[in-house]
Amino acid sequence: IQHDTHLVNESKNYQRFPDWMSEHWSGLTFALPIRNLARCGAIVPSWYGYYVPDEGEETAEDGEGDRGKHYLSPIMLMEDCGVPIVPEELTRKDIYSCCSLLTRFHYHGWLHNSFASRNILISYGDHTFNPCRREREDNQKRFRLIDFGRS
Repeated sequence: IQHDTHLVNESKNYQRFPDWMSEHWSGLTFALPIRNLARCGAIVPSWYGYYVPDEGEETAEDGEGDRGKHYLSPIMLMEDCGVPIVPEELTRKDIYSCCSLLTRFHYHGWLHNSFASRNILISYGDHTFNPCRREREDNQKRFRLIDFGRS
């Protein structure tokens, strides 16, 4: 959406996040106040940059012969972390994993300010596998938080 600041704000937040927030760790942790063990993998997707198109002389015709400026949206390039979760399909272990993401995010001084199931992504398989090789195995679920435009 033209003139919307959420994408700019989100990019600034990704630049402020410590590197470890997107690093792929292995192991378990307690994310208090949750009393169950949770995986201590990445909290957020790997972020590769924010790209703004050059301000050129691009124009577009609107079909009636008028020529006007063609809007080119900036983009954020980031790791593909799957699809939004469907809460009804989650196991208790999955719910703890999702809660631990938010708990760990808050513990390190960040507020999400737009927390909803659409902002938790799930993917399957090892992150090093080609997406075509990833399978839906319960022991290979990975979750990430997204949408930090209001954080």
